[in-house]
Amino acid sequence: MKKDLSNIQNNNYSIRINGDVNDVQIQQKTNNSSQIYNINSEVDYDKAIQILNEINKYIPMFANTYGENCKIAETALNEALECVSKKKNPSKLRNALSILKDVSLQASSSLIATGILELLKQIKI
Repeated sequence: MKKDLSNIQNNNYSIRINGDVNDVQIQQKTNNSSQIYNINSEVDYDKAIQILNEINKYIPMFANTYGENCKIAETALNEALECVSKKKNPSKLRNALSILKDVSLQASSSLIATGILELLKQIKI
């Protein structure tokens, strides 16, 4: 039995990524799929605490920077600080940093949020 391939459309997709990219997984030709992606990289807690303490200095400006998302950003920062101070739970740390990053991306027109995004890039998680 021979399969007729004449009606199958071949779609090619290009992905362009500018900047540094680490630990990326891309799925193609899937619908409603889910993925589990385990990251087993070591956390540099000393570097993380240094950067998070630097970001912590800007908490008084969070209301102007993040607006209604101010409490979300502050809670995420406090969670991340708690994780690095105990040097435990890297997945919770990654989640908190991801939330802080997402909120900062939404406020990327703010100079403070842009600075926080640049600082977060230094934490290799």
